[in-house]
Amino acid sequence: MVRTELHDALVQRERTDPTIGSVDGDVGHTDTAAVPETHRAEDQFPRVWFARRVVIPLARAFALYSRASVFGDNLIPSDGPVIYVGKHPKSYLYLETALLGLFAFWDSGRPPFRVLESVHASTGRAPLHSWIRHRVGAIPATEESALQALRNGESVLIFPGGTRELYGAPDQLRWDGREGYARLAVIAQVPVIPFAIAGADQQHAMRISVGRSSVWLPPIPLPVRLVFHFGAPLLPPADSADGEIRGVISAYAAQIHAATTGLLAAAVAERRKRV
Repeated sequence: MVRTELHDALVQRERTDPTIGSVDGDVGHTDTAAVPETHRAEDQFPRVWFARRVVIPLARAFALYSRASVFGDNLIPSDGPVIYVGKHPKSYLYLETALLGLFAFWDSGRPPFRVLESVHASTGRAPLHSWIRHRVGAIPATEESALQALRNGESVLIFPGGTRELYGAPDQLRWDGREGYARLAVIAQVPVIPFAIAGADQQHAMRISVGRSSVWLPPIPLPVRLVFHFGAPLLPPADSADGEIRGVISAYAAQIHAATTGLLAAAVAERRKRV
């Protein structure tokens, strides 16, 4: 159950302490009262024709193409929603993200995840990408959309680094003090599952800026090996006094960041052994 009282306290606290942060690095928090419903119960993630007949078969083929291996998926709980948190891949087709969904929930019966997508990303302006994201359950990267998905029993997937990692150095977290993912878990009282995908940043040899967009070369991902690592659930802290909220969120965010950093290092090392 999402804790309305804590949410209201955090909103009030953020007015005087904006460093608490938004859900990801590319969007800002907006007051609940000013945001219309963006994700209703009847919109709950459907296993629609496009996903069954296109996305999942493509993900299974991509698993073979990338010689994908997965570790720690048995650690993901199946009795309720979670928040998946990891590094944003340096890729524009997001085939590795489709593969993440295959490993995380499609074949296991776990709650499906909604991908939080920034409307400000360059891919958001491409009609084809917008059409695809709408059909695979992507939702706006706002706290309100994420909370509604969790209320509906769905998990959410967050890339706190956003475009800083999409365009940044490979295999390095760039969360820059962002703590919105921790804030979300504390409000909703759901665990965070840290994860890492080694090889996701080596799928394209280069990126060329073209105006406000990018061209990734080669356009089809290189056949690099992908290694997926899921970590153990990180439970959100219990209730705290209003004056301690900021410290609680920061400490929890640091724990998630450290776990994700460790998983990324382990996944990169594993990939090097297998290349």
